[in-house]
Amino acid sequence: MNVTQTGQRPGDKSDRPTAEIARLFDVGGREDEAIRLLDGCMPRLHEVLQAKAALKGLTAPEVRAALELRRQLPRGEPA
Repeated sequence: MNVTQTGQRPGDKSDRPTAEIARLFDVGGREDEAIRLLDGCMPRLHEVLQAKAALKGLTAPEVRAALELRRQLPRGEPA
């Protein structure tokens, strides 16, 4: 069978190619994997959101001091 054929029977109302339908099954079958990946990212996302919320409450002198400290540290080293 040619993958560009629709695989239709008389009376079928779909005009999607069989290959496209097979691709949809493949994508739909990855739901569990996508949920696991998302679940693994959620703690990191919460950490980022908490950090951003804390940064919003800093004073100008605190921000300047932190930026100066970051400039003095070697790249990639956490403060």
